[in-house]
Amino acid sequence: MSTFKTRLLALLLLLSGPVLALQGVTISNVNLRAGPSSTARVLKVIPKATTLAVEVCTTWCSVSYGSQPGFVARSTLSFKQGAPPKMPTNLPVNSGTYTNVDGQQIRRPVMSNAAPAGASAKCRDGSYSFSAHRRGTCSHHGGVGQWL
Repeated sequence: MSTFKTRLLALLLLLSGPVLALQGVTISNVNLRAGPSSTARVLKVIPKATTLAVEVCTTWCSVSYGSQPGFVARSTLSFKQGAPPKMPTNLPVNSGTYTNVDGQQIRRPVMSNAAPAGASAKCRDGSYSFSAHRRGTCSHHGGVGQWL
């Protein structure tokens, strides 16, 4: 799928609203970030015991706080209805890709019950990476559990 089609699909998914909504509660004051990274810009601080609409999770959860979409670390939430939903393997979250050191667009890690086509490693948190290089693979997912 082309980058344009992937981004268009991501936009349509975002506009259609949360399909896999789940309720999560913050276990402390939590930073709502612009992206799924501890270095992403902090948009707001969410108070402890705030209920959030959670869409999908890996190490980071895509959430909405009021009308502000963003990301919070999965470890900062407790879930009212069991485990958070796993990230679909065929649908992009955010842009669905990142630019690697070679300037290539690489698919972001996803959760799946089986190795998706093109995956290069299974991370320790259960997600699959599509990294083109070994260095840094699964760095935000507990490291590499198994090379594929």
